[in-house]
Amino acid sequence: MRGWFRPLACLMAIMAMSTTMSTTIATPAAARPAGLLRPACTEHLLNVRLADPGPAVYQLWGKLCQRRGTAPRTVQILQPGGTYNHTYWDSTYRGGIYSYVNAATGAGYATFTFDRIGTGKSTIPSYETMSLAGEAVALHDVVSALRSGAVGSRQFARVITVGHSFSSGVGAVEAARYGDVDGYIHTGMAFTVTATALEFLATANHEANLDPKFAGRGLDGYITTVPGVRGFYHSPRTSNAEIIALDEADKDIHASVEGPQIVAFALPPTPAQAVTRQVTAPVLSMIGGDDPFFCGAGALDCSRTANLRAFEAPYWHADAANVTFVVLPAVGHSIHLSTAEPLAAAIMLAWSWRIARP
Repeated sequence: MRGWFRPLACLMAIMAMSTTMSTTIATPAAARPAGLLRPACTEHLLNVRLADPGPAVYQLWGKLCQRRGTAPRTVQILQPGGTYNHTYWDSTYRGGIYSYVNAATGAGYATFTFDRIGTGKSTIPSYETMSLAGEAVALHDVVSALRSGAVGSRQFARVITVGHSFSSGVGAVEAARYGDVDGYIHTGMAFTVTATALEFLATANHEANLDPKFAGRGLDGYITTVPGVRGFYHSPRTSNAEIIALDEADKDIHASVEGPQIVAFALPPTPAQAVTRQVTAPVLSMIGGDDPFFCGAGALDCSRTANLRAFEAPYWHADAANVTFVVLPAVGHSIHLSTAEPLAAAIMLAWSWRIARP
């Protein structure tokens, strides 16, 4: 019996239980022991494009990880959202107890997490070069590199892309245009917005050049969050001051021109015009029940997963015949920076097991 079979069997049981769980969480999900199942990782620089056709002149930094002693055939590509970088998926909080990279590799998958172009250790071009569509091209180049063996001299037979917030839009555009993934996990994104979120966004960001973390780097046209506002991304029921402080410390930048583009993606004139109508791969769509961007008056009633499905289904291919919806009770926008991360990881990995085994 393979080493990852038992962990995945347990995760599938958790997935089954999650469909009937109550709408509140009495206690945070149990954390993984720190240091358990730390994977072996290698860093890579990939030459990618921001247009198709276009030159592959941008360097994308990424990290390929897998459980020691294994040779997975499936890789999960983990994309961070706006003003985040690769640390979103591999948090150092208390030694990595809420790291999705640890969870996925422990379950037998390989992961490739990266800094999107315009963030972190990757090329930061002129902000005018950036676009949601261009980032989808870069993601396609990552998918192609992992399938072809250009990363770590390993060819992966199956690929699942995973997005959060802004990068869920990127993943959808890539899957719709290229149809080259076996599955797509769409987190922290819905086709609506709350008035509370609009009020927050009006003052939450400022020029990266004005931020103490990024001042002096000449980041014209890039933005980041104003110091002290990251708590908006979290629910007090599944977060704490330590997690929020780490979120602030690890924050990154985002090209300002992409703001209106993600709004256009999330708020199409009609459901029939949504890009996601063209995504034919299996999809897992997950949001937190306390996500202030989508849950609340004038937007979604996130008390039940059935409400999410009823609202979102018309925006997906074949009215969401290939989409699994999940609402995580008591969780904010940044799902994988919360004490409920182990539950989120269990659901994602159980779904992944059904779509493409390690």
